[in-house]
Amino acid sequence: MVSLVLAAAAFLGSASGGCSATVVRYEGAVPSVPGATLPSYVQSLRDGRVNGSDGLVLWRTRSVVVWARPGIVVARRLDAPGRFRTRHAALRFPAAGCWRLTVGDATVVARVVDNPRKPSCDITELEHGTAYARPRASGIFGGWPWSSVAQLTTHGHDGDRNMKIPWWVRRSWGPTLELLGQRLDATGSFRQEFDAAYSHDGAQDQMVYPSIVDVPAAGCWLLKLRTAKLAGVLVIRAVGARG
Repeated sequence: MVSLVLAAAAFLGSASGGCSATVVRYEGAVPSVPGATLPSYVQSLRDGRVNGSDGLVLWRTRSVVVWARPGIVVARRLDAPGRFRTRHAALRFPAAGCWRLTVGDATVVARVVDNPRKPSCDITELEHGTAYARPRASGIFGGWPWSSVAQLTTHGHDGDRNMKIPWWVRRSWGPTLELLGQRLDATGSFRQEFDAAYSHDGAQDQMVYPSIVDVPAAGCWLLKLRTAKLAGVLVIRAVGARG
């Protein structure tokens, strides 16, 4: 059973740094992996090493994993010698690296990195003017044709220019796209919902959700996007509008 779980993690996870980490899911209120939730993970998404990976990336300290069936966590390093056991949800790894965590029959693989020296806001990198939500398997992506970075101005406009973003989904879409914004460097949140508009791109059917994203305040923001059973996240920076 364990070997099957590890094989699935290797197939689905992120191979960044040679570690096939288990894919993180965002369908629920709290990020999760099979058999566990990640209540501290949202704040760590300010770190580009975390928000730029489909797979589970944990800080060496202050990472919390809550298992569906509590028990002793057996942690074994996969890329070098290392092992420890703990009952605590707040984990403290002795070193960065690739770690397998097992509680009973639940197993996940995480890439463990050193904690950042200071708080940051590493925004999602654009690829040719496109921001792809993580995990990439969600199939959700947004167009930023008027900017070279994932940045928005507050309240949906910058002078006479509206912050128009088309969100695209190419499979298993729903009639609307929900956007949940959570501020990462202070308190704050907002919610919007956008209707779908059918589109046909060559031989491929897809759905586009035209939007004007109304961020209420400048700062570092996590955007969680959901339609039907699909969900993904990206991190943006909001700056004050000029008028």
